[in-house]
Amino acid sequence: MKNHPYPIPSVNHILANLADGKFFAKIDLAQAYLQLSVDDASAEAQTIVMHRGAFKVNRLQFGVNFAPGLFQNFIEDLLKGIPGVLLYFDDVLIFAATEEQLCNHLRLVLERLSESGIRANKNKCIFTTKVVEFLGFVIDASGIHPSDSKVRAIHEAPCPKNKTELQAFLGLLNFYLSFLKDKATIAEPLHRLLEKNAEWKWTSAHEKAFAAVKELLSSDSVLVPFNEKLPLILTCDASPYGVGYVLSHLMPDGREAPIAYASRTLTSTERNYSQLDKEALSLIAGVKKFHYFLYGHTFTLVTDHQPLLGLFNKMKLTPDILSPRMLRWSQMLNAYDFTIIIRPGKKIQNADALSCLPLETPETDIPSPPEVLFLEELHNPLVKADEISQATLRDPVLSRVLNWVLKGWPESAKECRIFYIKRHELSVHKNCLL
Repeated sequence: MKNHPYPIPSVNHILANLADGKFFAKIDLAQAYLQLSVDDASAEAQTIVMHRGAFKVNRLQFGVNFAPGLFQNFIEDLLKGIPGVLLYFDDVLIFAATEEQLCNHLRLVLERLSESGIRANKNKCIFTTKVVEFLGFVIDASGIHPSDSKVRAIHEAPCPKNKTELQAFLGLLNFYLSFLKDKATIAEPLHRLLEKNAEWKWTSAHEKAFAAVKELLSSDSVLVPFNEKLPLILTCDASPYGVGYVLSHLMPDGREAPIAYASRTLTSTERNYSQLDKEALSLIAGVKKFHYFLYGHTFTLVTDHQPLLGLFNKMKLTPDILSPRMLRWSQMLNAYDFTIIIRPGKKIQNADALSCLPLETPETDIPSPPEVLFLEELHNPLVKADEISQATLRDPVLSRVLNWVLKGWPESAKECRIFYIKRHELSVHKNCLL
């Protein structure tokens, strides 16, 4: 059996593709990996020794280390090209803006599964609904909500009796971290109990924080799915010991709807930064955190620190005298298409709360980046997806590879061997090879 490396999508990245979903269907694939047959050599490698003798296993077993990636790759290849389909191992979510579109998408999915001999668990399938639970979240036309069962488990959790139980509770809470805009502030006494040298002593302050943090999460909490058609806003702020950031959409009615919240603590080195550097760090940390959503898109960067407008304004020249750290950060931000604006701190309370008492981040020894020795100005350095798509279609080699990825590979492709050996790792998005 050969290793089959394949990237498993994160839950956040999967849910980011739910824009315009108003009608949903869900298919549960029965027994997952066990539906995939293996050849004789692989069957022998999976031999099970029992009291009655040795038995070959002719199906892909649970426990094979590369089975999850292989199965994810298989299902993605099987259902690729069908719009409104999200996959996570044996869970298939289908969504559409109208019921008619949903039926069309669902029909295509079922036809593909039938043709390949993949079976579904009918009792766990939902074929048409306006509200669906998927990967621990409840999804409807308004956005993404926490699951009622998880919310109930958090609300009914008993007080922890030691650090292990407290870590387990906070771990359950962190599953919905993107919903908790001020969790770090309220849970700060609990995090102090988990410090390396902290003595376990449960007090009324911890009791109060424990009760309050459970009330943060409710079924009414909602995040909007990422929608590339809507304007993006990244709001960042810093405190003496943490940075916080909120990614939002500017909705058609003018309100800002959150996509996700995040924060982190400052390392011992970062705590010695000037306030200007800490505020700049909040922008850098926020952009890095949400790179997946921001890169290649135009967005608005919001800060409450006036000097940053002069340092990172792309419409102005970089100051002649600038610290090496600021110069590196300025260069990093130049890879993004953004407009930076100032907004008073009282109007960015979400990011401010996250920065004041952020989530604990373990300190790591991060090597200092190299000094900048040479700069060259490039015109229009950020390449758009449609430009890559057009260039791909014009290229005689890449256009063939693109067609093979979409419609299936031949048994051999000597002229495109470098792509052929990596064919299981290639995918297509907006006619761009990835």
